[in-house]
Amino acid sequence: MGRTARTFRDALDIEENRWEEFRRTLRASQRELFDRVFEDARQHADAGSMIVTPRIMEVVLVAALMELTAKIEKLDARLWRLEQRYEELTRR
Repeated sequence: MGRTARTFRDALDIEENRWEEFRRTLRASQRELFDRVFEDARQHADAGSMIVTPRIMEVVLVAALMELTAKIEKLDARLWRLEQRYEELTRR
């Protein structure tokens, strides 16, 4: 029998381990941010596994960008609502 291809999640774990020395030198608060990037990538692992020959870090970075974009959009919407409310209150 042939060998089973490595899963995307396994490849992601290997990539994260490859960055361990970098992570270790970060401050604790920065480590939390770094860990979140890989957590975001895990949330998109199903999509990442659809790439025939993924470059794991590209998927990690795209997933992180998607999560950051979503957070920015939520903050923009919240800011817009607050600005509208402020304008209503100052018109009175």
